[in-house]
Order: sequence, then C-alpha cells, then structure tokens
Amino acid sequence: MKSRLIVVVVCLLVVMSHVVAAQIPRASRAGATEEPPFVRPAVTTASQSDEIIAHLFEYEPAIPLGPVDVLRAYEDGMSLIAQRLSAELSNISQANRANQITRDEADYLIQDRYQIAMMQREVLGALHDSLQHDLAKAAKQSSRVDQSDTSIVVQLPSAGNGQTQ
Repeated sequence: MKSRLIVVVVCLLVVMSHVVAAQIPRASRAGATEEPPFVRPAVTTASQSDEIIAHLFEYEPAIPLGPVDVLRAYEDGMSLIAQRLSAELSNISQANRANQITRDEADYLIQDRYQIAMMQREVLGALHDSLQHDLAKAAKQSSRVDQSDTSIVVQLPSAGNGQTQ
C-alpha cells in the first residue's frame, strides 16, 4: 500500500511540474536569465532610428496563460503521455528482441510503464475535467448576473411627515 502511495505521489509531482512548466511561456523561461534588450540612445541618423524602432517591435512581452490555454496544456500532456508510453513500449520490445532483457522482465516493464502512464493520464484527465467544470460553472454564474442586473429602490418612511406614533 505504501509503494502505491509513493508511486502516486511521484506521478503527481512529475505531472504538476509539467503543468507548472506549461503555464510559464517559453519566452519568459528563456528570457529570465537574459537581460532585457539594449536600446541605444536616439541621437543617431534616420536609418539607425528605423533600426532601433524595428528592434523595439521585435520584443514580445510574456502573456499570462488563461484557463483555456491550461485546458489545452492538459490535453497536450495527455497526448504526450500516450506518445511517451508508445516509445517506451517500443524500446522494451526492441530490448527483448535483442536479448538484452528476458521475456519476464519485458512483461514486468511493460505492465509497470502502462500503469504509470494510466495514472498520469487519469490525473491530467481529472484536472482537465475539474477546470472544464469550473469554467462552465463560471459561465453560468456570469449569465445569471447579466439576467438579474435590476435593482430595487425602496423609499424609507420619512420622519418629518407630522405623524407620531
């Protein structure tokens, strides 16, 4: 039971690290260690000014990912899991054919890789379904807010009308 828990925790850590890496745009990961682009002073000729302006337009700021992008990342992750499983099974099969591993070892490795891939796929599937449900719920709530935008104004009884009780 402990070994299953350890495997699940390791799989979750691997999957979550991939999700976090998918949420950070590549430009910001690569540019995190680099310095921002150097802008030369504008005391130059017209052609050099054009080069400076062109250089400024080359810079693309990192845009944060939205929920739809994260959904796509989950879907891409599930596809990558299937591709990785296929490649691993192919490597195991080749190793078995080349007599580098025995048939029993190959069967064990295939079963192990399959179970790991299925756990990873289930985790990503659950995260995907949860986010998709949250998005649908948010869409319903925003449509309810649009429909019930009316406000009611109630006039309080005034104390200066001359009646006392």
